[in-house]
Amino acid sequence: MAISSINYVIEKGNILLKQESNQIPVSFYEKNLERAEIPWHWQEGLEIGLVISGEIEVSVEAERYLLKEGEGFFVNSGALNACRQAPETTGECIIKTIVFDPRLEPDSPDSIFYSNYIAPLFSNDAFRGTALSSEVAWHKEILRLMTNCWELCIDCEECNDLGAIAIISQIIFLLSAHSTSEPRTVSSKEAKDAERIRIMLDYIDEHYRDDLNVSVLSESAEISESEAMRCFHNMLGTTPIQYVKNYRIRKAAEMLQVSDEKIVDIAIDCGFQDMSYFAKTFRESKGITPTDYREKYKR
Repeated sequence: MAISSINYVIEKGNILLKQESNQIPVSFYEKNLERAEIPWHWQEGLEIGLVISGEIEVSVEAERYLLKEGEGFFVNSGALNACRQAPETTGECIIKTIVFDPRLEPDSPDSIFYSNYIAPLFSNDAFRGTALSSEVAWHKEILRLMTNCWELCIDCEECNDLGAIAIISQIIFLLSAHSTSEPRTVSSKEAKDAERIRIMLDYIDEHYRDDLNVSVLSESAEISESEAMRCFHNMLGTTPIQYVKNYRIRKAAEMLQVSDEKIVDIAIDCGFQDMSYFAKTFRESKGITPTDYREKYKR
């Protein structure tokens, strides 16, 4: 696999640094999930995560993984996933993740490595993601390689491109080699549900300020209300309305950290017209009032 350079994006606490490159992107993230969860999303690349402190809950489509310090996870390209601090836990909760997509390298499709390892891994719908445990040899090796890649690219003053490329190649080899070790049958209905969920989540992302209900969301995906309810329950473990409420609270929490706007204006901007309902819902979700949350996490 010929990879000539790497693109870096690292988020450490409150700082976001970027160095652009016109080749394969490799992004590095360090996040404190005590501040904010990582919402349901999907990415084009492969993602490897490691728990640095605390305990987390990782969701990969219908699967849920509870992970503690030293454990990690893998998420395949296009898989719906989310990550948050484990329920009923408090305190600092740090994870590091690396996201990379070797398919963007122009010469990759012509290489043996690409055809034998990269393409099969990306196209494996039965291997959407998995927890990585230090008790499983190949899991432990991936976590070690991920840590080494982070050290080479982020902790060093100057990145060792060749070393990072070699590590990424080893990670891809291990994932591809073991992607069929625990096969999981993916039905056509499950694949269809995932696509419907993506459509509805995109709609919520664009219209969360508007008056949303099950009817509106089901229309966006051209399905019945009962089908929309079923998709949310089976794929995300929640209802459409609960998801919208949580989405709005997460947006409000983000704004409270970075904005000086009045709390009432933030509530309205996030789709809450009733201030008392917003305050009640926010406290139920975050455990503290919007005012206290701003004081605690204001950047």
